[in-house]
Amino acid sequence: MATVLAAVLAGFRLFKQGMAVVEDLGTAADKVSSGLNQSGTIVEYTPNPRRYPHGTDATHGDPEKIRKLRDKGKAERIEARRLRRIARRAERGQAQNMHDLRLF
Repeated sequence: MATVLAAVLAGFRLFKQGMAVVEDLGTAADKVSSGLNQSGTIVEYTPNPRRYPHGTDATHGDPEKIRKLRDKGKAERIEARRLRRIARRAERGQAQNMHDLRLF
């Protein structure tokens, strides 16, 4: 009889501790969600450049057309990297590469 009473008391205590943990998790979730919903925290993402070609168009299309699209995409990505490099160096006050500025 004493063993059953000890098991019931231990179970009750374990249940109370579990409920306290769940309550603390709810409080923490409320703090995190209120922190994320602050006004003025708008994040703007830059669009990813389109990858040419992709999907079934790449496997079943005209090879010459696919090659031109792939070269066009490659040129767009190279240009985007060049512009980001120029902006980053200007922001840091570093010297610019003459090739990036297309002086040569």
